Amino acid sequence: MRVWSLLAIAVLGAVALTALWVKERRPAQDLRVSFRIPSANPDNPAITYLLQNNGRQATVVRGVGLLEIADNPPIINDSDNVELCDKVDAASLKPLDQVTTQGASLGDAAQRREEYAPVSLSVAAVPRASGAPIEIPSGQSISLSATYKTGTEQAKGYGNRVFCPILWLTRGSREGGVAVCQGFAMAATNGGVSNTIVARQFQVRPAAAGKSCPVAPQ
Repeated sequence: MRVWSLLAIAVLGAVALTALWVKERRPAQDLRVSFRIPSANPDNPAITYLLQNNGRQATVVRGVGLLEIADNPPIINDSDNVELCDKVDAASLKPLDQVTTQGASLGDAAQRREEYAPVSLSVAAVPRASGAPIEIPSGQSISLSATYKTGTEQAKGYGNRVFCPILWLTRGSREGGVAVCQGFAMAATNGGVSNTIVARQFQVRPAAAGKSCPVAPQ
């Protein structure tokens, strides 16, 4: 009987060590995000940010926003439309404290860009101030819902409108940068207006070279 007890203790110890080893093998920072967009409404977009922290360390979301790209001439390929989000230089965006619900204009006549702060924000259905930091502990997930009021007047004359969710992060005591992700697009075509909504999980990598919000690895 004693032998079996010792064996059970040894097995439990091995399981615990394996779990610890797996945890330590995880990267310090690994924030994943996907978006729930009920409908591609260009005037009042409502976006739910589903955030999952797979890293060993906590991550703090300083704020969220939405970038609208009005492109002319229109790109007919819907997938190319949404991929305009990947081509945005995150360093060119306005700082979080300079973005308002009315929008901050960027770009030029060929490609107009507007950066918006949410009109309303809630975490797990609880209303929250737009600029209040949100901490996501290691191994946990949160649901963050935001609504926006975009300026349709600014987009008149453009055949293509792309909407890219933005996240500002803090890591430790420092700002962790900004990430621009794929959201949804509307394009004028010969048959009317077509919508594309991206349903993927992304990995938030604001400090990395290249895409700041690539499709997450499996």
